[in-house]
Amino acid sequence: MEAESPVTAKEERERRLKLNSRFDMDDSAVMVPAMFSRYPELRSGMSTRRGRRSETGFEMNLSYRVGDDPASVERNRELFFSQCGISGAALAVPLQIHSSVVRTAEIPGDYPDCDALVTGTSGLALTVMVADCVPVFLFDPLHHAIGLVHAGWRGTVNLIVKRAVEKMQEEFGTQTEHVLASIGPSAGPCCYEVGEDVAVKFGKKIVPYLLPKYFIDLKKENALQLQQSGVVPGNIEISAHCTICEPHLFHSYRRDGKRAGRMMAALSVIS
Repeated sequence: MEAESPVTAKEERERRLKLNSRFDMDDSAVMVPAMFSRYPELRSGMSTRRGRRSETGFEMNLSYRVGDDPASVERNRELFFSQCGISGAALAVPLQIHSSVVRTAEIPGDYPDCDALVTGTSGLALTVMVADCVPVFLFDPLHHAIGLVHAGWRGTVNLIVKRAVEKMQEEFGTQTEHVLASIGPSAGPCCYEVGEDVAVKFGKKIVPYLLPKYFIDLKKENALQLQQSGVVPGNIEISAHCTICEPHLFHSYRRDGKRAGRMMAALSVIS
């Protein structure tokens, strides 16, 4: 693989922050897609480590499956849902398996063996859990349809975000030129190191610094897939935040291992 002159991880991250920091944090410590702010019918957000502190040290953890106290998780979830304006009784939850499977959600509940959901149901809140993988928020303002994607490296290689856009086209008549897409905080190219076995799956599209190590830009890869699906580049925003090297803000499985909590991304439309 040919490479450009190496740059440091710090230089790369500073460059990206200057280019795009379009995922905003409001006073409630919930990160909100900036481009969605002009649509009052949308309720959206991604949790951070800021907020309530769990007794076991899982700051603002929203997962019941990491060893945190269930009562603490429940309180954290109630706080997050209230900050997002979402009903905790109206959640559609994909039981994530690092796949490229997309399902259509029509009622609250668990949706097995998938990593993305789409819906046109008013008030139904789509959710995904993340701790380095990429959350991708999708909105079709013409049909009031939404999608939410959990894209790890496996899902990215297998084009999950393209499949989500295709599912919205099939189910709701979505026209890609009208789709708005927000790519949220996740492991950044400054820190997301992979082995050669994973790097080759991305071809030559690796970050050209710190060679001979391999670093992948999952957010960029998903943005490219969105463009290939017909989403207008100007309708795609990308968070520059890296979950691995910002421990004050984010949980990270890569950084903390089994001690890592989980953030939740949520999206709902009221039509």
